[in-house]
Amino acid sequence: MVQAISLNDQGIRVFVCRLYNHDYLWFSSYEISKLSTALPILHNYALTYSLGDFSYGISRETAPRYEEDLAYIPLYTTPALATSWSRTRITYNAINSRSLRTDDAPRDINSPDLGWRNYLDPVYPTDEQSAQQLGFTCYVFTFNGQRPKGVTRLGKKGAAIRILWKEVEKPLAVFRKEPVRPTHPLNPLDISGQLSLYEPVSIPPHLLLRTAEIQDDWFIFAGPHRVHVPKKVLTRCQA
Repeated sequence: MVQAISLNDQGIRVFVCRLYNHDYLWFSSYEISKLSTALPILHNYALTYSLGDFSYGISRETAPRYEEDLAYIPLYTTPALATSWSRTRITYNAINSRSLRTDDAPRDINSPDLGWRNYLDPVYPTDEQSAQQLGFTCYVFTFNGQRPKGVTRLGKKGAAIRILWKEVEKPLAVFRKEPVRPTHPLNPLDISGQLSLYEPVSIPPHLLLRTAEIQDDWFIFAGPHRVHVPKKVLTRCQA
């Protein structure tokens, strides 16, 4: 017997989204000494906060409150991956922002303390073919009947992001016992079933899975798209 859930009947819409950074995009995926690098993969928590327009102007908390915050945001996304990308390395001086000096550090020498950041280069697709090859791809679940917005900002410098989306018509979540490889990265905390194969990527606040095979879990099959249904979406279906 096939187990299936009509997500539209549960008030959930699903969208295939393509994101294009129109500025140099930087966030610290990892740091080695004075070199900071942005990997071409976006954590779904960062995407959910950004697309949901959720942020703190002032917070007294010293630790993130992901579970509490995500419960208030009317959408949830998968992680996003760019398959075609390039980087630019930018050199910067570490100086005291108050004194504008470099000699009040512990080493007591007035010389530049150089560091480097690897930014992801801006992306501007010029035709339909390049639009399909460039940028980040993710899937967005909305819970309030709305569509994703067309622009947002991401990264530590608030790079402008253009979003093109297409809705999945009549999305049907199907339970599969056999292994399925989704067409997107995964957050391991979103998995309800069992992992059989996976490729981890270390990125704050915790690792993602660049590719994975999952069994005994829920998926949406729409043309070339194999979308894993996150645990947080399933919880809303069962509420």
